[in-house]
Amino acid sequence: MTKDDKPQRMDIDTLQAMLSAEKANALAGLNASSLASERADAMAYYLGDMEKDMPTQPGRSKTVSTDVADVIEGLMPQLMDIFAGSDEVVRFEPVGPEDEAAAQQETDYVNHVFMQQNPGFMILYSFIKDALLQKVGVVKVWWDEREEEQRETYYDMTDEQFALLAQDVADSNGAMEIVAHTMRTPDGAISIEMTAGREDESAAEEEPSDQEEVVS
Repeated sequence: MTKDDKPQRMDIDTLQAMLSAEKANALAGLNASSLASERADAMAYYLGDMEKDMPTQPGRSKTVSTDVADVIEGLMPQLMDIFAGSDEVVRFEPVGPEDEAAAQQETDYVNHVFMQQNPGFMILYSFIKDALLQKVGVVKVWWDEREEEQRETYYDMTDEQFALLAQDVADSNGAMEIVAHTMRTPDGAISIEMTAGREDESAAEEEPSDQEEVVS
């Protein structure tokens, strides 16, 4: 900044946002401590433990109350019926007539992923119950991409069959590979040819047979 530059004046909205953020940060520790104590009390009440309010006297009966549990468990069926009582947990509404097919496909897909590929009912149940009992319900959502390997073994294949299999493997662009190939030699021994970086080796088998192992 040079001497000719004039400092820019902060607008009131920016100042209020900065002050609000600083206030929230300052109170975060206090709020977290208070919330943790309230959650602990709520869990104790849910389990019927009234020790904090009615300490047990020596030689006397212990006070138990299930009012909190009764209220929460009484609300759960009604709330679950609202969110999971139909075939569609979520529905996409079309913007125009041309979007109807896409909206229906999106609706079917999301409901299938949530309720079939994931335990959607139990996720909703835990989420709602935590919100009632612990004052907050949290659901973690993520997309997981992973590769699954499947091994297949083929026995007693002819040379033509093995050639077709090898061609399918070559056409898979790396999706499949032959990890082991055995061939019966004229003297009855088994010649084992290893691939995928394994060393070639040969061995005699008790019961010779041609076989290939394919990983996809």
